[in-house]
Amino acid sequence: MSKKIRLVSLIGAGLIAASPVYAVDLVGVHDLAFENDPRLRAADFRREATGEEKAIARANLLPDLAAGARANWGQSKTEIGVPGIEIPREDIENNSYSVDVFQSLYRQSNYERLDIARGQISQADAIYEIALQDFLLRVSENYFLVLTLTDGVTFAEAEERAFQRQFEQAEQRFEVGLTAVTDVHEARASYDNARARAIVARNDLADAKEALRELTGQYFEEFDALQPVLPLVEPDPIEADKWVEMALQGNPSVLSARAAVDVADANMRLARSGHYPTLDLVAGYTSFTNEQFVYNDFINNQQLRSSLTNDDWSVGLVLDIPLYQGGRVSAQTRQARYLLDATGQDLDDVQRGVVRQAQDSYRAVLAGIQEVQAFEQARISAESALEATQAGFEVGTRTIVDVLIAEQRKFSAQRDNSVARHSYILRHLRLKSVAGMLTSEDLRVVNQLLE
Repeated sequence: MSKKIRLVSLIGAGLIAASPVYAVDLVGVHDLAFENDPRLRAADFRREATGEEKAIARANLLPDLAAGARANWGQSKTEIGVPGIEIPREDIENNSYSVDVFQSLYRQSNYERLDIARGQISQADAIYEIALQDFLLRVSENYFLVLTLTDGVTFAEAEERAFQRQFEQAEQRFEVGLTAVTDVHEARASYDNARARAIVARNDLADAKEALRELTGQYFEEFDALQPVLPLVEPDPIEADKWVEMALQGNPSVLSARAAVDVADANMRLARSGHYPTLDLVAGYTSFTNEQFVYNDFINNQQLRSSLTNDDWSVGLVLDIPLYQGGRVSAQTRQARYLLDATGQDLDDVQRGVVRQAQDSYRAVLAGIQEVQAFEQARISAESALEATQAGFEVGTRTIVDVLIAEQRKFSAQRDNSVARHSYILRHLRLKSVAGMLTSEDLRVVNQLLE
């Protein structure tokens, strides 16, 4: 197998010119995709947004402080219905300042909202981890799909050339009377089928390359391929039960479902807190000044003007005891309880699914080891069988149909072997993903198997 696999490009020259083209390995695809994948970035932004819920909920436990100011300017005009008497206009100028403080001393709902925020943050972290695990698998699956389809194109084109030679030889042998016309038709049919398969293979490869470009924002021409000798490693730990246990503890879908149960439980407590009393501290200070204050001096029988300043402050406790609210709180509590029960059932469903996925993925890795070994042997056997069939055809003990069938079996065995090798790697990654253990470092380890 060559050090680099050159992919067949079906993209127009204009697009190629507009997009940089260079070789890449699995780590390179991962690093580019990590910076450009919109799904992962969206999940990260949502996690950051949810992270603010704790600060929002905690604010309910802290004091509210508000300040205000007001200034008024104007004139006052008074008219009376007595002829000859006119009251002059008076200027109005006053201002006021206030400071108000509110501190919740006991509101059970505030503590429940804080618990809800904590649960939502845990759930957001788990949802981001789901997106991260999905991202790592998408990178790996897209990369190895390109490698598999690249091998498929190589085998399909080799098969097409082989059947073309068989068809040309059949025509030559027919022209000199060494074979029947049916052999020509058989060879032509096999050649046409091989051409069709090659066309399909090239189109599938082009689609896979486009999917990788969509993931990374970059078009690549060359990809590192799996080394010829692939080490076959059993799962570690080897016990299936331990993988199930790790999946139940670390699978992000399970963690998300558990956090959802915590949120639902806190929501039920929040609804029930509507029955509880609340106690708040309120305090305020107000300063009022009237610069054009008019007052009567009865001793000297005259009207005087001056400025007036009035300062008020107050501190108080507000106790609110709910007695009857039309049954709303009780209904909301029952509703929240039903939702909690439903969320618990969702958790049970997710856990059961994860147990099945862990067991299936574990068995898939073990089966993958056997498949790689079996398909490698099948490839060797098919190549040997083709050589024997061709030798028999040369001496007249085998027909052209036998040769065509042997050719098809050889290329089919090569394709199956390629699929088995790439699937084996992906099965290991999927097993770690089910357990919530797949990381970027795992892809770097796999990258060492490429050349």
